[in-house]
Formats: sequence, structure tokens, C-alpha cells
Amino acid sequence: MTVLGVDVGGANIKIATGDGFAHSFPFEIWHKKHELVVHLKHVLGMTPVFDRVAVTMTAELADCFGSKAEGVRFVLAAVREVFADYPVKVYTVGGKLVSLDEGIFNPMSVAAANWHALGSFGGQWFEGKTGLVVDVGSTTTDIIPLADGKVISQSRSDLQRLLAGELVYLGVERTPICGITDHVTFRGKPCPLANEWFATSIDIFLALGLFDEEPENHGTADKRPATREFAKTRLARMICADGDEVTWIEINELARELNSIMVRKVAAGIRQVVQEQQMSVDLTVISGHGDFLAEAALDAAGVVTHREYLTDLIGANAARSAPAYALAILAEKAWDA
Repeated sequence: MTVLGVDVGGANIKIATGDGFAHSFPFEIWHKKHELVVHLKHVLGMTPVFDRVAVTMTAELADCFGSKAEGVRFVLAAVREVFADYPVKVYTVGGKLVSLDEGIFNPMSVAAANWHALGSFGGQWFEGKTGLVVDVGSTTTDIIPLADGKVISQSRSDLQRLLAGELVYLGVERTPICGITDHVTFRGKPCPLANEWFATSIDIFLALGLFDEEPENHGTADKRPATREFAKTRLARMICADGDEVTWIEINELARELNSIMVRKVAAGIRQVVQEQQMSVDLTVISGHGDFLAEAALDAAGVVTHREYLTDLIGANAARSAPAYALAILAEKAWDA
């Protein structure tokens, strides 16, 4: 039996099977929700043979929906249409697989559950240990506490996870710069930032050379290419300047300060989770393409522990679509349970 794991996010759709196939492609559901069926049908044309489908999501929070329940039902209706020829189950935030009908009837039980799938999958490395899975993605950071192979978070919604420090709404691509801080130090003085969507966190890491340039990627604040030169221009606009009004040294100093603020905020979440769970940390599994930020935050939080990178444990391709891959593996084991 081969299960296709499908993770419908607000900005990306991720798919994977347990034998190593995995793919992530951009889909901004808030701009074009009615194209979801078309994009899911594209999945059928690119996926190796599979027998069953397991679904999770975070797209329901997108503001194109009047409520999270509406968003869940919209996503599951699209899944039902596209995968009509396959048995389909939906992953709940409590770690169970339920039918499509049950997910539609009880939408809040399946809303934003992909973090739990990732944590449960990560439990295989936590037998007899306590610790964290820290996943830094394009939009958010998940800090998932585990003990003896089990997720021990009591949170059952994103709101509860925010309050517990387990969800930090910072990521390495899509976070607006004005959402990171309201001011920076520039030319030796505190400088307020424009409260505009002029630049996002991807520009920080492009400017610092931590991300490779992607000229074909136009998923930036101004829809111009994800290159260092355009990142410089976008970051300069955050202080109401043009790119040629600031030097590269100044932009790099600004980017380093923004990076440090992000590290401190993720570190605060890590400390809160560890303190509220009253846990010792034997192991941390680091996941997501912001793994470098996770490592810096763990250092800043004073969590001295053995660390493993999910890319080393399951391969870079599967790790890029980690929740979908985790769900595929979990569903293959628990489908008939």
C-alpha cells in the first residue's frame, strides 16, 4: 500500500510518498482559491503510483475564507473532487486519521494539524528521550515538544500554540519586515521602519548570502526576482530609501540586525516551551529550510543538546516537504487502525 501525503498550505502545496518521492510547489490560495482543484489535479499527473491519500492543511487560515471552518471544508471539497477514485483520510490535530465526511463535519479537529504529523513522525528518534522538533519554514516556526516518542503538546489550535510558544509566526521567506520589528539602527541612530509590505524575510537572507539567488522566483514583496540586488532595493525601501541611497555595507548591517531579532524571537519560543513543559532536552531534530535560524535560536536559548538535521535523517528532498512525507509514513502504518 502506497499513501500519498498531501499538505495544503496557504502558500505552498506539498506532496510525498513514503518511498521518497516528494515535491513542493507554490500556490497562494488567498489569491486564487478557486484554482485549487486545478492545482491538485496537477498532482495526479506528476505523482508515482499510489493507492490512498492522506490530507493535512494550514490553508484554512487564509483570509479568503470567512472562517477556518469554511476554509477546511473548501479544501476537503476540492480533495474529494480530485481524488474521487481513491480512499481518502484526513489527519486530526489529535493524531488520528478520519474520513473526509468526519473532517467536514468537525472541521476544527483537522485544521492546522500538519505540525502534529511532523512531530509524531519525529517521535521515532525520541524513544526514551525528551526534546524538541524545531521546524523553520517559509512562513512560521513550529516548536514541538516530545517525550519518549510522543508529542506532549496539549495545544489543539494555532491560538493555543501561539500562547504556549509552540508556534512562532516567523519564517525565512514570507514574513513582512515590518512584522519583525518596528525600527532598526541605521547610521548610528534608531530608524523607524515603514509599515508597508515593501520587503519580506527572504530579502534578509538573500542580502546575507544565506540563500542562493533565484531569478525565476517572483514570490517577493514587489514580485521582482529573488536576487541580491533586488533584495537590497526592497530592504532599502523599508527605510524609505532607494537602493542607490544606501551601501551594501549598510544593507548587510541592517540584514544582520533583522536576523538577530528573528533569532531572539524564536529563542524566546523555545525557552517558553521548555519551561512550560518542565522538560530536559536530550535531543533536538531540526527541520525546514530555515534550519540555520533554528540552530542559532537554540544556541541563543541556551539549549545545549544533541542535534540532528531532518535532511540528514530522511534526505533533502523529503525534508523539503516534511509534513507531507511524515503523513504518508504515518498513514501507511495506521490506515486500518
